[in-house]
Amino acid sequence: AKAMALRHESVRVCAETRIAAFVRKEIQESKSKEMKSAALIIQKQMRQVFARRFVASLLKKMKEDEMFQLRIKCATSLQTSWRRFFWRNRFLNHQKRKIECERQNNTKKREHLRQKRRLSLASLLYRDVIRIDTTIATVSIHLYEDVQTTMLLKVYVPSTRETFSFRLNENEVRECLERALCSEGRLSWDEMLKRDALNELTKRLMIRNVRGRPIFLFSRRNIVERGLLIKTAVLQSCGEIFLLSMFRSPDDIVFCTYQPSTRLQLRTKISIPKLSSWLNQSYAENRTTWSSSENADASFIPEQALRLLKQENQPNLIEWLVKRVVIRTNPKHGKFELLFQYEAEEERVIKLVTKIQSQWRRIKSRRAAKSQTYTHWEKIYVREERMFAYRNTITDERQWEKPKLLGEDDLPEPVDEWRTEQIVDPTTGQVHVYHVNYGTGQSSWLTEKEAAVLVQRRYRSKHESDLIGKKKLDLVDVVNALKFIQGARDKYDKDPNKLANIVNYALLCHCIDLDFEKARPIYKEAMKVSPNHPLIARAYGIYLLASCQLPRATSFQTACRLFNEADLADPTQSKFHSATEIYFRWSVLADSKNPLALLNFALVHQCIYKKYDHSERLYR
Repeated sequence: AKAMALRHESVRVCAETRIAAFVRKEIQESKSKEMKSAALIIQKQMRQVFARRFVASLLKKMKEDEMFQLRIKCATSLQTSWRRFFWRNRFLNHQKRKIECERQNNTKKREHLRQKRRLSLASLLYRDVIRIDTTIATVSIHLYEDVQTTMLLKVYVPSTRETFSFRLNENEVRECLERALCSEGRLSWDEMLKRDALNELTKRLMIRNVRGRPIFLFSRRNIVERGLLIKTAVLQSCGEIFLLSMFRSPDDIVFCTYQPSTRLQLRTKISIPKLSSWLNQSYAENRTTWSSSENADASFIPEQALRLLKQENQPNLIEWLVKRVVIRTNPKHGKFELLFQYEAEEERVIKLVTKIQSQWRRIKSRRAAKSQTYTHWEKIYVREERMFAYRNTITDERQWEKPKLLGEDDLPEPVDEWRTEQIVDPTTGQVHVYHVNYGTGQSSWLTEKEAAVLVQRRYRSKHESDLIGKKKLDLVDVVNALKFIQGARDKYDKDPNKLANIVNYALLCHCIDLDFEKARPIYKEAMKVSPNHPLIARAYGIYLLASCQLPRATSFQTACRLFNEADLADPTQSKFHSATEIYFRWSVLADSKNPLALLNFALVHQCIYKKYDHSERLYR
């Protein structure tokens, strides 16, 4: 009877167990169906929300595109109007400037003509109307004192509207007036500028009719040199024959030459003080070499050099002067000129001095240009071609050839340093700053500090990736993680007695919130419900080590015991892998600078996965 009662009781218990299991199954299935329907409804609502947002964004983009096109049209119209206004205004300003410039030029021309007229009126000495034969003309005489005092005689013929000009030097005017006035002595300027004296110059005007047109000439006949004719001679120079005449007066000695073939007349003179100085200079130059000279001039005796100016020594003076008269062709205009030997020597010395000065200026300018080349050019290394080039520091011009002004020298090697340069965009005109090292040929848009910060950032990113296996997070991963975390909180609030909810919430407080005080009672509750579960044992052991529960020795021994029991129950750590990825690793990804998150992750690699090197780097 007892056995039957036990059998009957066991059958009843089994039935109750099966009924309870079936009821729980039905309840769970109904709950899962409700959750699935709720998830579907939520997904549908979210898709609708996203669809509405997408349509709204498309409509907004279309509206913005229409506004953009409208703005482009408005901007184009404004630019066209502005360009029309700008160029029209510029053209009008150019016309104004042009008119103003022409007005100023006309004013300057009028002022120049007024000044010229004032000067002409100021220099006017004589004006009269004369009649030669049947031709009436207006005669005016002007006096000019620039380098040499000269008179300008102008004859204006009204019938033909022609002007004839004759320029007379001081000697010609003086000879004409002294001969016309029969003066016994030398006339002064006051006497020569009198109207009666100037009237004598108009009497030398002659007229010739050439093809019915009157031509006025000024007769220079009977104009002779002052003084006595002391010498006439025939000279041969440059393959031509010249007739030489010498006139001596108390003030100077005049040399005149006449070329019969071309009827060319040349004239020069030397004053008595200048001749005395010339004789003294010649005596000083020849004094040291006179006694040893074999080809000495017999007519020139040093002791009698100063006596040559006396009247009794005039033949020797004439012979000495004739030997020192030079007739040559002027290299500038190719005409003959008459000058003395000391003048030719002075010209030769001036040419030599000018040549030396030009050579010195050339050397000096080359040195200055070379120093400027060292200043304005530098040597740079071109990394692509693996060779050196030359760069102008002012214009940024670059060339492969060495500057010619350097000659055989070369610029120093470029220094290995970074410099800041500027470049102007030719299209936009904007100035861009870049950094270049001409010693290595490298260039960059970043400064040394920015480049160092970028390298440090990349190194830290690589270091973190090596430590925590960091990957690029997208929006889907973040949304899923946040949904899971929020779901763990909601599930624990709804059912705090379920083991899965307790474990998830304990890990959430431990790893994500990093609230060790809050996680302690939850872990203890989970250990009471399932003390031998490997996931709970490993998580609670890591918590004990991270929180340093007192007494620490006991906490350490408890953690080691839990790890050993978990290794026996789950030697492959398969049940703990999901917790590692979801909680421990995610906490580091969310805040890689938090020391508690790094501590939890390091304890996982040390105590669970036995990766001591990896954990040591995390500890550091």
